[in-house]
Amino acid sequence: MVIHLLPLRRAAHEIFSGADILVAATAMSASATVPSPSLLAGLFDLTPAEARLAASLAQGRPLKEAAASSNVTVKTSRTYLERIFAKTGTRQQSQLVALLKSAEPFR
Repeated sequence: MVIHLLPLRRAAHEIFSGADILVAATAMSASATVPSPSLLAGLFDLTPAEARLAASLAQGRPLKEAAASSNVTVKTSRTYLERIFAKTGTRQQSQLVALLKSAEPFR
């Protein structure tokens, strides 16, 4: 599960009975599908370029091919990948792919 803590300010503070923080949880489960880059960006605070690269990798593309499909160099894609690892708490591409394939929106 991915947990987001969102501070509540001004009118939102009043709407939620004076609460200071809103907790949003996204369930994770095993799946063969890959979430959209926009969903990945929202879940893990990825930039659009990082999200596109992550989605390509989760679809089984090698890094070189994923970089080409995202119109970036392999060196840039490695930089993005390191940032993606940091934001998702993963250390290896296989861990990243397993995590990303488990992310899906509520039904």
